[in-house]
Amino acid sequence: MRADLHIHSRFSDGGRWPADIARLAAAAGLEAVCLTDHDTFGGCAELAAAAGPLGLACWPAVEMDCEDEGLGYRSELLAYFPGGSYGRCAAMLAASRAERAVRVEAMFSRASKLFSAPGLSFGRWVEERLAGRGPGSPAVDAGALRFAKTDLFLALKRAGRVSASVDYREFKKAYFDTGLFSDLRFAKPSLEAVAEAVSADGGVLVVPHVGHEFDDSLAAMRAGTKRLDALLSRFKDLGAGGVELYYYRNKDRDAINALVAERCRRFGFFHTYGSDCHGPDSNKNGLGSFYGDFPGF
Repeated sequence: MRADLHIHSRFSDGGRWPADIARLAAAAGLEAVCLTDHDTFGGCAELAAAAGPLGLACWPAVEMDCEDEGLGYRSELLAYFPGGSYGRCAAMLAASRAERAVRVEAMFSRASKLFSAPGLSFGRWVEERLAGRGPGSPAVDAGALRFAKTDLFLALKRAGRVSASVDYREFKKAYFDTGLFSDLRFAKPSLEAVAEAVSADGGVLVVPHVGHEFDDSLAAMRAGTKRLDALLSRFKDLGAGGVELYYYRNKDRDAINALVAERCRRFGFFHTYGSDCHGPDSNKNGLGSFYGDFPGF
């Protein structure tokens, strides 16, 4: 199937609601899609309901934050649930989202003083995040939304307190990396905890965008094959079945994916394909421009 199994919606940091994504994916000629919002399954049912009549295959999925101190890995893992059951993961992620919301609200409060923006309000931002639902769309519980540091960045841009020309990396370096919000750091579960929860739910664990560990640099990956193999070995030991081939946004994309595929053959991984599309208002708007011939789970 022409599959893109890494897409984000407004339930996390994407720009479209799931039903819109299904329509756009079908129009782009895709045959299988997955919504992999960060730490939430909130949009999976809506995507499935919209995908069915369009002839799109889809499965419940999620991108889960995690870390491993020994490997120096602080990133994500993708999890897919072709059996349709994900109760243990959903419970773990609900607790994580609640903790995140508390921290992000505190960030908004601090930033309102730091940026002299008394009108900056987390509550108003939540309302904005929930806006734009189409007629007849089911209501969305705010607890299903996943909040992050990017929410503060976007809210400050909307309020005119950060220039429209500033990108998130610049903002992060100036404010988040300088300690102004260091006491509000998000806790991430361990690789082991994520792998155990996914396994308990009968899910399939997939390693996303492994090139990010090498700054998406082909030269760095070639020089760092020992680390790449160590990462792949660790993920295999944790029960990961697949590794994603990814829409790296540089001239080396195909070569990076070829190198990843070559190293993965040593471990018996299968591959998924992901554009990591975040929608038209982002620099990750690749829906339909990157996909692979996925045979299904």
